[in-house]
Amino acid sequence: MKKMLALVLSLVMVFGLVGCGKNAGGSDNDGSTKLTVWYWGEQEIPGYKQYMEEMAQKYSSETDGISVEVVLQESDTLYSALRTAEQAGEGPDLAFLWGGTQALDDVWLGNLAPISDYMTEEELSCMTASALSETNWDGKQWGFPAYSVCFGIAYNKQMFAAAGLDPENPPTTWQDFIAACDALKAAGYTPIGSGLKDGYLPGWLAVYFGAQNYDDPNEAIKPFRLEESYTDKECSQWIYLIEELIKGGYFNEDIQSLDLYQGQQLLETSNCAMTFQCGPYTASIAEKMGEDVIGFMQAPVYGNGELAKSVCVGQQVFVMPKSAKHKDQAADFLLFLAKKENLSRMYELTNAWMPTVDFDASSLDNEICKNVATWMQDQRLYDYQYTYPIGWENESLCPVMQKMFTEGLSAADAVNELQDGINKWAEQNANVLEAYKIWVVNCFYKRNIL
Repeated sequence: MKKMLALVLSLVMVFGLVGCGKNAGGSDNDGSTKLTVWYWGEQEIPGYKQYMEEMAQKYSSETDGISVEVVLQESDTLYSALRTAEQAGEGPDLAFLWGGTQALDDVWLGNLAPISDYMTEEELSCMTASALSETNWDGKQWGFPAYSVCFGIAYNKQMFAAAGLDPENPPTTWQDFIAACDALKAAGYTPIGSGLKDGYLPGWLAVYFGAQNYDDPNEAIKPFRLEESYTDKECSQWIYLIEELIKGGYFNEDIQSLDLYQGQQLLETSNCAMTFQCGPYTASIAEKMGEDVIGFMQAPVYGNGELAKSVCVGQQVFVMPKSAKHKDQAADFLLFLAKKENLSRMYELTNAWMPTVDFDASSLDNEICKNVATWMQDQRLYDYQYTYPIGWENESLCPVMQKMFTEGLSAADAVNELQDGINKWAEQNANVLEAYKIWVVNCFYKRNIL
């Protein structure tokens, strides 16, 4: 079905729909231009490696004198490799970073060139305002969305039913979520599967729960402007909820020995009932195991702010290193990726899509993808992790929360350490602190998938 859909869409595009791409080969060259594109994503949306390799080959065959080399990056060296290359003046033409402040950090470090210097406003406007705003700074656009990522909770419907839960109506509140964990545990299942070894889980948990007491992202980042203490309940209530999950024994016993994605795979092997996951990955699992087996739900709500009602969505982005040698051609390649027929191929291979303004949800044939698209159309979108400082996450949030799992650090002590971490971050990153004080976050929009 999906292959037939992709073929139909491709034929339609050939006969007149051009998406937001411009003609390939918009820049003259001497026949020897080679674009180097570093990318990530196979770990998060399986199939992205094949997609990028196909797009490189297709662009090279359709564009006279330009070839494209795509290089898959590892999670642990995604940032360090770029920064090392940039310091040597040998950065790729395009690099892939996680979105929001996790990309803007390299803007503030002076490692990137603005993409808006190499694309017109009209070309950029093919993406939704919300998606672009996550990496817009100082009147310039620094990131170009590679794909949207919706964070939710994947779950095994059969285990839910066996535990006396309604698999078609998963829990929506924190109280019901805890009750579901208790029921699953009583039925002999591990309620939540995950991995802590690589340190990524704390940031993921922040995405779901970290900002539910706020009405607006600009309120959520007040602690990082030194305008509010992280010890205030509004900021730190979620830390106590994570403590509740740990003390409840809801996670897999080997969580400390598994990386995040290894922990997620416990769902695929039927060794847990739920896992924190992104929509495209879950959709791919459902295609293999059956949509009657795998479901996908939004994060349970505990907070009283408008952000508690938002969908956890962020944009992974391509950025342009300052030392890139072929910036015009690199910008052209990004617009090529955003052409409709190429977006169709991305969805076919990965169950993911770019946040283009003319995205057509009716083209989706996977039930989980359809549900995610409905959430994104009907609710507001926000990713807390992509608005707080990446330095604070790496140096404070991750090690502190790991101690909660491994050493029994109390939530009260953890909150104090997190505030100490903010103070240390502010002292060591004065330029980023000043950026935070003047940054206006505009990425909390409604109905911005269309």
